Amino acid sequence: MLYGIFSDVHANLEAFRAVLRFYEKNKVEHFICCGDLVGYGPQPRECVELVMALKDCRSVLGNHDAAVTGRIEMKWFNANALAAIEFARKNLSGAALAFLSALPEKLETPDFTVVHGSPKKPLTEYLLGEIQFVDSLKFWTVSPCFMGHTHMPAYFKHDAAGLPETDFLGPMLRVVSDGGRLMLNPGSVGQPRDGDPRSSCAVYDTENKVFEIFRVPYDIEKTTRLMSEFKMPVILGERLLLGF
Repeated sequence: MLYGIFSDVHANLEAFRAVLRFYEKNKVEHFICCGDLVGYGPQPRECVELVMALKDCRSVLGNHDAAVTGRIEMKWFNANALAAIEFARKNLSGAALAFLSALPEKLETPDFTVVHGSPKKPLTEYLLGEIQFVDSLKFWTVSPCFMGHTHMPAYFKHDAAGLPETDFLGPMLRVVSDGGRLMLNPGSVGQPRDGDPRSSCAVYDTENKVFEIFRVPYDIEKTTRLMSEFKMPVILGERLLLGF
């Protein structure tokens, strides 16, 4: 079975549509969303409704989703992020808000685990290093564990000797499971932060245990024009152009 793994859409409809077209072209019909459908971007309602319309999508709550629904304190956000959160609150439909409100912070199935930040602190921790990875192991059981939040594609795993190993490779990243504990980050659909402005997403092949990152181009200027039209903070659009 092929799963489309994606995270951090951040209300960027143009990017999200491009990723979904990529999945459709490659016959991916099952999905895992690692959170943050809203925040930063100009079309929160449309992005949430697209996920709601997917036939088989397992989703968890992101920190921006939690802020919009009142489940996390505003102290975690800077002024630009807060402006986008308020924009999302005003533009989400009742059905979209209800969908976000019902999302779990952690999803554990017989085949995989899903969180936004980390298993230890699902909404707030940026999992960036091997020490954090080792510390998180006692907070989850089923491997692989899919996550987002950092907006950078990456993997964490134990090697054959039981030592932690990680990599933050750029445009392409292919990881084959050897049976050890694995944490996998598909990067960000709507606001990449690894210097590549193209959308980042992943495909996980459950039969061959292969996780692969793909970069998908989209019309960035169309998104930034819409952000300007809605008078959103200028820096949020500039970051899309830079991929940072």
